[in-house]
Formats: sequence, structure tokens, C-alpha cells
Amino acid sequence: MREMTDSNRRWEAWFEAFTAMRDAWPAQVDVPCPDGDQGRLHITYTGNPESRVGFATLWCDAGRNGIFLPRVGIPAGAEMLPFDATPEERAAVIPDISLIPTDPYSPGEAD
Repeated sequence: MREMTDSNRRWEAWFEAFTAMRDAWPAQVDVPCPDGDQGRLHITYTGNPESRVGFATLWCDAGRNGIFLPRVGIPAGAEMLPFDATPEERAAVIPDISLIPTDPYSPGEAD
């Protein structure tokens, strides 16, 4: 079995923060930034308003780091950008951030 790397643990901490915020919806919960920079976390959903399926971006307003989740259910009532949002519309909601890589297994690495 493969041990988690520091980057795996970092991404997992961000995913756990996303899960806590998503599961609390519609309540607004104060989840600390996984990077420990005292910033506030934000989620922006982009998706199909009928199916409520799309993707999510979670980021911290202090460190400007975050994660991208490619296929998520979007909670009923949560605001979302449409898939065809322009770059300007996206930039108005999501600042310029650095995405944390998922750190996939290296090719040929044994489990």
C-alpha cells in the first residue's frame, strides 16, 4: 500500500473543507483554510441549472489557493455560473487563484 505524500494530504484537507461546506448548505459555516493562512473559503459552482450537476472551485481569499472538482452535485438553491459563462463573468466571481494539483500516482508506481 502506498503512503500519502504531503501534497496528497494537502489536497485531501482541501477536499474535506469543501465537503464540510457543501454538507452544511444552506447554512454558512466557517471552515478554516487548510493552508492555515486565516483566510475565508469560498465555493463557486458552475453547472446545468436543470440537472444541478457541474463543477466546483473552492478557494481561499487570503492565500489565493484552491481546488477544482470536476463533477459535483450542486445543492438546491446554491448560486451557480452557467457552463457558457464568459471569462469575464467567471473572473467577476472567481479571482486569479493557484489550483492545488491532485497529485495522482506516478506512472509505474507499485501499490
